[in-house]
Amino acid sequence: MAQVKGSMFINFAKAINADKKGTYDKYLTDADRQVLSRLILQSAWYPYETYKNCFQAVAAEVAQNDPETLRNWGREYGQQAMESVYKLALKKDTPQEAMDAYQMVLKNQFDFCSMKSRMASDNEITLTIEGVDSDFESWYYVAQGWIERFLQLCLKTPVTSEIVDRSWEGAPATVFKLSW
Repeated sequence: MAQVKGSMFINFAKAINADKKGTYDKYLTDADRQVLSRLILQSAWYPYETYKNCFQAVAAEVAQNDPETLRNWGREYGQQAMESVYKLALKKDTPQEAMDAYQMVLKNQFDFCSMKSRMASDNEITLTIEGVDSDFESWYYVAQGWIERFLQLCLKTPVTSEIVDRSWEGAPATVFKLSW
C-alpha cells in the first residue's frame, strides 16, 4: 500500500478537522475519517488514498482547483518545509546537486513515486515525475511551485517553470522544465 509521510498530510488533516460544517464530507471515505480521527504525526506514514482524498478536498474547496493558487501553495509550503525539516537539502549550489537532494526529499515524503532530472542546458533542467496518479492534477501544480521555490533557494536566483508533459492529459509521465 502506498504511503505518505505525515509532514505532507498534516496541513490537509488540520483543515478538514477544523471544518464543522461538513464541507469536506463528500470527498472522504469511512477509512479516511478513521485516519483523521487520530493524531497525525509528522514522522509517521499514512495511506496515500486518504492523503489524496484530503488533498483534493482542500484543493477543490479552498483553491477551487485553480492552478496558479495551487502553485503558490507549493511555493509557500515548499519554502517553509525546506527551510525547516529539509534545510540540509538547501546547501546544494549546483542545479544537479539540488535536484539530487530534492529526489531524496521526495523519497522521504512519498514511498511510491520517483523523479528523474536532466540538465538541458547551463540554465535549464527537466524533471520527470512518475508514480503519482495521473488524475491527481492538483498535486502536480503544488509540486511545480515547491520544486521551483526549492531550486530558487538553492541557486539564489529567480527560477521559472512550466509543465511540458502532463500525465492527466495522457502523457506517460509529468515533465517540468525549470529555467534560471
